[in-house]
Amino acid sequence: MEIKKVERITFRRRPERTFEDIKEYDNGRYNPLLLFDYGMNIYEKGERIGYTLKVRIPGYRGLPINQIAKLDFEVNGVRLPDDCKYIWYDGKDFPISEIGTGRFDNEWMWKYQDYLTVFFKIPGGIEQGVYNVKYGIYLRDHYSTTAYCEKDVTIV
Repeated sequence: MEIKKVERITFRRRPERTFEDIKEYDNGRYNPLLLFDYGMNIYEKGERIGYTLKVRIPGYRGLPINQIAKLDFEVNGVRLPDDCKYIWYDGKDFPISEIGTGRFDNEWMWKYQDYLTVFFKIPGGIEQGVYNVKYGIYLRDHYSTTAYCEKDVTIV
């Protein structure tokens, strides 16, 4: 019996992508169910301090929250900067910049069909009404790497 030597297979990580424009997510999967129909203003001591939107994972499996490489939002044609985006989890808010670093809870799984609450810390929040929202997501090491959604969302 002959024994063959098997070469070691190495996997390379996909290079991180930058999305200069929300339109670049159009190469991914479009799914209107990724974004909840309603958003909510958040108040502290009677003053609006920002608002939330709820999003879903693109796919049929959950994943660790650290697999999120990029979350982009555009509201009525205005792209929201990363420094105002936070993820609400377990009663705390985490800046988007902390995802994928050692500062975020690596054990937290974003489960299929669960909504992830994204808080936009913008003083004064946003007026109540209907807004056109575009949402793009880019995931690390996931079978469905990019997805996007565009729909009208009511902010209350």
